[in-house]
Amino acid sequence: MWQNLWTIVFFTAIAGFAGMALWVTIGGFKDLKCLFQRLNEDLEKDEKSKN
Repeated sequence: MWQNLWTIVFFTAIAGFAGMALWVTIGGFKDLKCLFQRLNEDLEKDEKSKN
């Protein structure tokens, strides 16, 4: 009985960790995409203001 309980707890924890890791990874890539877009926009503004 205890072995079944801890097996369920273990795999639930592993699944939760995997889900959160995926969530953070996807969110991080979205943030990086936004960061580089904003950086590109700022560089374009700087180039226009120099001319």
